Amino acid sequence: MGNLPIIGTVLGTAAALALVAGAVYLLHDRLDHGRRPRVFVATFIAVALICFAKQLLFETDAAGASLLSSFATSATAALTSLGMAGAAFLGGNGFALFPDAAGDAAGLAWIAANPGYFTLHALFELGNLLSLALTAEFALTLFTGFSTHLSLTQGHFGDVLIVHASESMAVHAERFINGASESATSAPPAIIFRLSGDDPSRATWRISAAGHTEQTDRGRALQELASLARHLSKTQKRSRAGERARSIYIAVFRNGRVTVALYHSDRAAAWRDEDWERALDGAEPASDAPNHPSGIDNPSDLYSYSIEEIRVRQLVRQLLPPQGDDNGIGTRPLTAMVMGNDVERMVLTIVYLVRNGQALLVGDDLTGQPRQPHIAIASAEADRIERRLRRAYPALFPSDSHAATDPGDSGNRQAHLTPPATLAFFSSKLDMIEQTPLDANGVTLVINTEPDEGRAPSQREVWHRTLERRCPAIRPVYVQFDESERPGFVWENSYGGRERAHAEDLKRVLIYGSTADCMQSSLVLHRSIDRRAMMVNLRYADSSAKPDLFDDVANEPYLTRAQSAWDDPALTLYDRESSRATADFIGAERLFWNEQADALAAHGRRDALTNEDRAVLRNLVGQLEHLRWNAYMVTSGYITRPWDNLAQDFAAAYLAYLHEGGDASDGGTVKSLVKSVIRDKHLKRHVALVNWEFLPLADQAIASIAGTPENERALSQAGVLAWVRSRHNQQSDRDIADQFITVG
Repeated sequence: MGNLPIIGTVLGTAAALALVAGAVYLLHDRLDHGRRPRVFVATFIAVALICFAKQLLFETDAAGASLLSSFATSATAALTSLGMAGAAFLGGNGFALFPDAAGDAAGLAWIAANPGYFTLHALFELGNLLSLALTAEFALTLFTGFSTHLSLTQGHFGDVLIVHASESMAVHAERFINGASESATSAPPAIIFRLSGDDPSRATWRISAAGHTEQTDRGRALQELASLARHLSKTQKRSRAGERARSIYIAVFRNGRVTVALYHSDRAAAWRDEDWERALDGAEPASDAPNHPSGIDNPSDLYSYSIEEIRVRQLVRQLLPPQGDDNGIGTRPLTAMVMGNDVERMVLTIVYLVRNGQALLVGDDLTGQPRQPHIAIASAEADRIERRLRRAYPALFPSDSHAATDPGDSGNRQAHLTPPATLAFFSSKLDMIEQTPLDANGVTLVINTEPDEGRAPSQREVWHRTLERRCPAIRPVYVQFDESERPGFVWENSYGGRERAHAEDLKRVLIYGSTADCMQSSLVLHRSIDRRAMMVNLRYADSSAKPDLFDDVANEPYLTRAQSAWDDPALTLYDRESSRATADFIGAERLFWNEQADALAAHGRRDALTNEDRAVLRNLVGQLEHLRWNAYMVTSGYITRPWDNLAQDFAAAYLAYLHEGGDASDGGTVKSLVKSVIRDKHLKRHVALVNWEFLPLADQAIASIAGTPENERALSQAGVLAWVRSRHNQQSDRDIADQFITVG
């Protein structure tokens, strides 16, 4: 019974300590909802309680003491425990396996004799180690936070990436962020990452800059955004000619899509506080909204792709030159057998094969014969896929295509558009393999858009044997969707295993679909293709520009003009996407030029090309470019626009423009009215969407816009009459050879 006062005092003091610690814990929880303060407080409480119990039960002799003395001893022990708990976070208690009281008797015998004391001491030492580790983490976090803040304040960063992701898209966003940080060649980007679930109030933020990354809250993120805004404003004022300005990207990963808005620093420097808050809180940017001249509703560029589309674009780029120049896609006739039950992935794969699978066969008479790809589809959803294609891309099917009447031909000749691909639909994979026409001199792809799951290797062997029996000279390339495996070509034996020896007996398989591959920042942000696309666009904006698309050093003098033309507010999403599609295919056109140039030189037994040879080659490349453009337009949903009412449509649009107070002498606006007649973006129709030989008739139809006195006066007053009458679509397609093909 003599120990009861001590035990009671211990419990009472422990309860008091617990109340104090609980109050501190609640205060920290109020100030910060994160887990780190909770861990700090919990560790402090644990170390203090263990130290208090150790001192009072084993290190203080309170036997027979009065209640007042016991209370005083307990209070002293409590204060000492609080001090030692605090010292633990600074390593002030030292670390010893045995307590000092053990003396020379420390050892197994002492542990056996004092198990309780040793257990408390061991727990106390572990608490000391944990406390010191938390202090080290806190110091590192503090240093990281200061370094990050200093980097943002002083401008030690490259581009600015504001990334938003839903929980389901977090893995894609992380891949993108990691790639953006690793691919930085000079100053790494400043990245603010916002991850939000169903409850926006529980969103988390992360800041990365100059190699440092830290978790933060919304308030801190806004403070750092303010630092970014101030520094961007300063650099905008003192930017020098030729110096690359920082760009701001808002990338939103949500609902299976990636939406990217690009802002150059001159636009972002004018953002208001509410603009930065909207950018941080995940507002969807609008596209060139006229009532928002600044802010996130007026980006320099805005585009959006589904994850599936990014994967398919990656696949096609691996098949195009120079990455896949030995496959011949774009230079030899394409036969593609596509299988799978994911309707979206199947449709996207078909669309991109049509866009990039155009080819031109050159005969002995040096004339080009178009060879559109043949695409066979095998799927349990074949009916749905066909219906989707017919509804979205009617010009793919002859029965659904629309013809235009030639207004200048007494025979009422019809402008004809050959569908850019032939399609066949099967419900059985083997039926497709057995019935699809084959061409040993062309490119044959067998594409499985479904994951392997251990079945495809054995199936591929059956397909391979069937194809070889039907056409012994064929060398098909098998394409396999796989989300986890590294993309690229592998060799596969008859059992589905990977080998390298005896390649003549193996199947060549191209793996695609990896999240890590398709989320490369250079692709998501278009850095890998936009420089080339800008040069493509410059050809149309400035006919005097002659950049070399494949040599960044050679086209450096054109970069400023190309960037200016690319950032022109009049440039539409259609214009940018069209230039990007050209940039994708241009490698195939260059390879086609080089192959035909070699063939011409060998045929004429000449070491160099003559002017006549170059004219032939330019005409051939122009035909191939028009095939590609036709395929792009058809797979963007366009059909041929009838030619018989162009003048009337322009007159109606011009009168409506004047009725709204338009300036009749504004040549840019009047030219836009003419372009809206040539390309009706609402009904998805284009005058020049015809075969190559009909393009001169399309030029005549466009010139007929000025065929009435009223239209002629209007166009002349705006200074665009000569532009309307001098259209030459064939020459425009031929010019790509002069500007982008390296002449050997």
